[in-house]
Amino acid sequence: MAKERKFDFAPLPLVTDIQEEAAKTEEVVDGAPTKVTFDCDYILMENMKDYGYWEGLTQKDIILESLKLYFQDKEIRPRPDKIRNRTKVGRKPKSATE
Repeated sequence: MAKERKFDFAPLPLVTDIQEEAAKTEEVVDGAPTKVTFDCDYILMENMKDYGYWEGLTQKDIILESLKLYFQDKEIRPRPDKIRNRTKVGRKPKSATE
């Protein structure tokens, strides 16, 4: 015997709502996204996976939203140009001639 499942569907947002929300956000877009790798406590990662599963969110969505909320009320001063423009540390890219 199949179980009866009842779903509640939320209404789709109106175009005006989407435009207003986009106007409120002050996002700085500097080209393509950057890949980030970092260490994280196991329990935090498990909580994020569990929350994402039940809410239908990706880990990326959760982290980006968390960062937006964290920086929302912070004063952010830009780094000095000397620091911002220094060469990147890490592996050197393989040359195309090898």
